[in-house]
This record gives sequence, C-alpha cells and structure tokens, in this order.
Amino acid sequence: MDDIYYEKVLNRIIQGRLRVKLGDLVLYVYEPSNDLIEESFDIYEETREKAYFSGCYVDREIQEMLVDFDLWSPVEAQTLKRLEDHDIEDAKVDAYRNYFDKGKLNTIKRQIKKIESEIWGLRSKNKQFDHLSCDGIAKFVRKSWIFERVTKTKDGNMYDFRDHSISMVLDAYSANQIPSEHLRKLARTDPWRSMWAVTRKRGHAFNVNGCELSDLQIGLSSWTIMYENLYENPDHPKEEIIDDDDCLDGWFILERRKREKEKKNKEAEDLLSNPKIANSQEVFLMANNQQQAKDINDLNTPRGKQIIKDRDAQIDKLDGDVDMHFKELSDVHQDRMLNAVQENRAAVKSAGRN
Repeated sequence: MDDIYYEKVLNRIIQGRLRVKLGDLVLYVYEPSNDLIEESFDIYEETREKAYFSGCYVDREIQEMLVDFDLWSPVEAQTLKRLEDHDIEDAKVDAYRNYFDKGKLNTIKRQIKKIESEIWGLRSKNKQFDHLSCDGIAKFVRKSWIFERVTKTKDGNMYDFRDHSISMVLDAYSANQIPSEHLRKLARTDPWRSMWAVTRKRGHAFNVNGCELSDLQIGLSSWTIMYENLYENPDHPKEEIIDDDDCLDGWFILERRKREKEKKNKEAEDLLSNPKIANSQEVFLMANNQQQAKDINDLNTPRGKQIIKDRDAQIDKLDGDVDMHFKELSDVHQDRMLNAVQENRAAVKSAGRN
C-alpha cells in the first residue's frame, strides 16, 4: 500500500465516516452515536425473540446440523484450536528468532500465511450457517437498522435507499474494512505519531470523550499506546523487528511465555517450601483438567520430564497382567545403586580415618 492509501485511511478514522461511491452517487457512512447504539439493542432483542418464536434455529442447533450433515467435525474443532493456540504462535516465535536469516524468515512467513488461511477457512466453515440462527438474523437486522440511520448524502441529508439497497451499502462498507496490520502501521509511523504526540498533551487525540470514540479510533489508539509502551521498555527489540508485525508478535509471545514460566516457577517454589515436602525427591500433584496437567508437567525440569518419558516407556513394555514395584523403575534402581556406592565410599573413608 502506498502513502496515499494510509493518508486516506487516517482521514477516514479521524473524520469518523466512510466515503462510498456507487456510480455517480457519493454517500457518507458515519459512525453511530451512543444513543443510536443503545436503541439498536432493542431492535436486536425484538428481532431475536420474533425469530425464536417463529421456529428459527438457535446456535446449538446450527452446530448440531453441521455435524449431522458432515459439514463440521470435532476433529476440525480440535485442529482449529491447535492452530489458534499453538501453531500460529510457534510460527511467529520462529519468525522473530530467524529475522536476520532472510531465507528462513521468508519460508516461515509463508508458513504463517498458510496457517492464517487454514484458520480463516475453518472459522468460515464453522460459521457458514450462522446467518440462519436467531442471533444471526437479529445481528443483520440490527446492523441494517443502524446503517439506515447513519448513511447520508453529500448535502448532509439521510439517504432514502431508493436507487441503492442497504445491502449494497453494507457490501461497500465490508469491502473497505481496515486490516489490523494497516492500523498497526498507522500507529507507529508519521503523520499519526506526531499528531498523537501533540494532541495528547491537551486531551484525547480525537477531541472527544473516550466513550464516544468509534471502533476504529479505539483500535488505532490501542495500537498507538502499545507501541508507546514498547518503546519505553529498555529491552525492546530492534526497530526493524518492530516494523515487522509477525516478528514483533513473536517477541511479545516469548515475553508472555517467559512471564508465565516465571510465575509457575514461583508457584512451584512456594509449594516446595512447605516443610512437609521440602526434602521430597518427588511431589505428586492432582490435576482437575488437561490444562492443569500441562501446567503441572511444565514445572518439571528437563531431567524430570525425561524421567517421566522413560518410565512411561518402561511401563508400556509390560504385559497387561504384570505388576511393577516402584523400586523396579530404571531411574529409581539407578539412584538406589548410586546411593549405595556413595554410602560404601563414605564408610571406607570413615574406617580409614579410624
């Protein structure tokens, strides 16, 4: 995108409206006022209630229908969760760590794009019939109702939608959505950074109360504050990494993981400081769910994790009817032999001194 595009986007955000051209017709779609938003919730609730008593689907029924017709599966749900929670984050961490290896970075960025495409595809597949649900119908009616009241002609009069339908205006508005990466670039570059620095000294950058900001104004402000806080961090990454969204995300993910690990280690230290278990070689903790089990497992040292892996492998080799005593575990047996050797050495040294 060139500089003119970003100037146009910034002007749109500051003005609080989108200029739409439909042939020779020029319309302005304004951001709704708080009063209008408040009233629109009544429209939503009334429409949803009518849809429900008319027999329209609820969200649960939509999901059941997708599964019944083999349009969605639990496996796809698990895949989506894995992509969102792990794969995309791991790829961005790799991007940060390999920023200065351009060949490897380009490969990782293609992987990130592929993961993002998979996430988008799975989300779309899971939401493909949401517009048929009570909530989907109510959301559409509410949005249309708002657009009828915020779309004006060049002379400032409300548009009557005689020549162009609300759907056409909605489509034009949707086609002009501003991606988060474009907001991020605006937030860290001039002219916005200079405007922000000057106007913040005498109040808010948009000269309105915080509760009156549009979604785009809130988004741009949030990204700007994020970059401000980043630059105040003495350990912030290099400028070229800050300018790369994927790599910067990777840096943030690593910082978050570091804080989470430090927190878990602190919790483990507090637990092990309990005099009842302070001198124990092993401490067994019960987990209530898979996430707790993962958190507990993460408290183990690399050696502890390897011991668990070796024990599982040893137990898996047993026949179903064979029992194993704790002392027969390989690591326990080795520790016992090592302790016996050390005790014998200590006894020999003691006898020699006597």
